[in-house]
Formats: sequence, C-alpha cells, structure tokens
Amino acid sequence: MTAPALERDTINLQNLDITDTDLYVQRGYPWKEWDLLRREAPVFWYERPGFEPFWAITKYNDIQWISKNPEIFSNRQRLRLAHPMPFDWENWKHYESQSRYRPAMDEPPDLVFMDPPEHRRYRSIVSSRFTPRAMTMLEEHLNEMTAGYVGNFADLLVERVASGQLVDFVHDCAAKLPVAAICEMADIPREDWDKVFQWTEVLVGSQDPEYQRPGEDARAAARRNINEWFDYMEQQVEARHENGLTGNDLLSMLLRAEIDGEHLTPREVMSYIILLLAAGNETTRNSTSGGIHALLEHPDQLQKLVANPGLVDSAVEEILRWTSVVIQFTRTATQDTEIRGQRIRAGETIAMWYPSANRDEDIFDDPYRFDIERDPNDHFAFGGYGEHFCLGANLARWEMRSLLKALVPLLPRMELAAEPERLAGQLHVGGIKRLMVQASG
Repeated sequence: MTAPALERDTINLQNLDITDTDLYVQRGYPWKEWDLLRREAPVFWYERPGFEPFWAITKYNDIQWISKNPEIFSNRQRLRLAHPMPFDWENWKHYESQSRYRPAMDEPPDLVFMDPPEHRRYRSIVSSRFTPRAMTMLEEHLNEMTAGYVGNFADLLVERVASGQLVDFVHDCAAKLPVAAICEMADIPREDWDKVFQWTEVLVGSQDPEYQRPGEDARAAARRNINEWFDYMEQQVEARHENGLTGNDLLSMLLRAEIDGEHLTPREVMSYIILLLAAGNETTRNSTSGGIHALLEHPDQLQKLVANPGLVDSAVEEILRWTSVVIQFTRTATQDTEIRGQRIRAGETIAMWYPSANRDEDIFDDPYRFDIERDPNDHFAFGGYGEHFCLGANLARWEMRSLLKALVPLLPRMELAAEPERLAGQLHVGGIKRLMVQASG
C-alpha cells in the first residue's frame, strides 16, 4: 500500500517523497519536492523505506560536475535507482543453461555500466553511425518515413471523427519513426519491428500490470521478456554469421569489432544491441509524445510554431528540456569527496535528478515557462555532458525534428481528449503509455 499523497503545501525535508512510483502516475513528476530540495538541500541524504539510502543531487552544476568526473563517481556498481524489488540475476538463468549468449556473472551487463577508458573503447564501436554527419546522410530517408507515418495518422484522425472514436498519439504516431529508424540501422526485418517495440515496452514497464500476462508478477514478466528477446537476437546473430558479417548494420559492426585484439563476447554483443534497440525507441517516442502534449496545452507556442516552422529546431530543444524523459541515473563514490559542504563517503550512492536540473532557476530563466524560442537551452535531457552523454542524442534530435516538421500543419486541427496515461512502477523513464487525441471541431 502507498501512503496517501501529502498536501503539496505541507511538504518538507522530513516527509518529501521523490521515489514513490505511484505518485508519479497520479500526479506526474514531483516538481514541488525537487524545487524544495534545490532551494534548501541540493545535496540531500535521502532515506525512505524500500530504498537503499542515497544522496539526492538536484542542481544543474552539481550534476554536471559529477558527470564529468568519472574517476570519483563510478557507473560500475549501480546504474539507477530501481523499484524496491531488486533486480535478480535469476531472471537470466535461462541463458546459463540453454544459451551460449548468456551474461557472465562477473561482467557488467552492458555498456552503460562501464567506466573510462573501457567505456570509450566500447562506445566507439558504433559511434560513427550516430554523428551529425551520419544523421545528415540519413535525413532525407527519415523525412520520407515520417511523411508516411504522419500521413497515415492524419487519415486515422479523420476516419475516427465520424464514429466519435479517439486516437492514441503514442502508438499511432510517436512510436513509429523511432522503432523504424533504429531497426533499420540494425537491419532487423520489417516484419519484426512490432516485436522490438513490444519487447522494449515490457523491458521498461515490467512493473506495470498492463505488461504482465495472467499469473505473472513483475519479475516473471521481465524474465519472460528478456528470454524472448535474447532468443530472437540469437537468431539474428546466427544469420549475420551465415552472411559473413559483411553488413554495415549495427549488429554486424558489433560482431566484427575487436577490443585489445579480442572480439566481443556473445554476452557483450547481445547486451549492447538490445541496449541500442531499446534506448533507440523508448526515450524518443516519450519525448515526442510529451512534446505534443505540451504544444497542445500551450496554444500560444503552437501558434508561434505554425506561423514560423523555422522554429522547429529550438522547439525540439525546449521539448527535450520540458519533458525530461530520463528521470535519474546513479553513481557510486570511489573516494571520499565533498559537494556543497556535504561529505560524500566512498561507496555511497549519488542519484542525479535530471528533470530537476532542467528546472534549475540558476540556469534557466523562468524555468516553468514553456518557450520554444528559449536561448540558451543547454538542458540535460541526454545526461550531464560527461562520459555517458547519450550515444543516440543526434538520432533523437533528427527524428524529433522530422516528426515535428511533418506534424506542424496537422497540430492546429488536433486537440487533447484526455490527460496522458503514465507508465506505472517506473523511476527511470517518464513513460507515457497513451495520449488520446481527436480532431478538433
């Protein structure tokens, strides 16, 4: 059972709650709590039932400093705060006995757990596919795909008007391009793209009852999902080997890669490609969905964009700041250090709250104003500009620009039909399950 939500004006440092995922579903992000922390305790020792205590870091400059000092703040021990149900390596037992692509118990599960210099070497394997130059070469194709998806969505809006039915912007529009783009880059067969999307939804949302089959709890849903995904990728790996690893797709690049003269282990390949596929569609579609919600809720900004489509690039940056889809990542102190006079001991966990940084009054003028012309706008939607700055940031930007350009003519004829339905049980990605819209009168 979850304790009743506190009245917002009674919140103080002793009773504030920034980890209750039920509250995120009921009311969205805990903006008022983060405001209080930034104001009174920007480096706050947070102790609440169900979570190992940690330092809550809520100011922009502190998060940036932590992100740029990986020798003091390590990724290897702990990546993010989880639901009180701890991650259980038993979820992966299927692969200890049945698959050669099983994770080794003494290895980090994927790239995001690595520290430099190891992280840089592994990241560089595919980084050339995500540069601005690579995205420019891909831009025309992205625009062609976007035109098709947005055209289909526009037709669907019209079709549903007569029957009074609503349209889900998330699944019927926002999710289409990110899945298509990352699957094409990995050369995943077109008929399997929906599977990748579904596996990603469960990977992120296994705590949500909607993604659990009858008789499953969150742990069983996660285990079933990862087993299915690994089995499928195992087939894809075998197909690449049969074709001689000659392709320029992401999976073939990983299979050809060498680190210190050694190929990646099967476990490393599987974890890396699943990370790319999942991250490549989950965060972008949530940012896009949140951005359309913001534009429809701020008609003055929507009108400004319609009148001047040249503002698309800056609108995308403001959408990224405003939605702040990635909620938090953690680091572990490798040595005693100090932040704002608070002593951080070696071994203690630091949680960086990116949405709070993106509302930091010391960095952003009037941070609770949605302003598509905001400049400067050096947000942390992709992390704190350190070693772990999002590999797919350029891809996300190009996709969102393409989608927004295509949607601008349609948006004045759309309206919200309900508030966003948010993903339950999730403290890492601010997921929107559904955003119901309809054609306006």
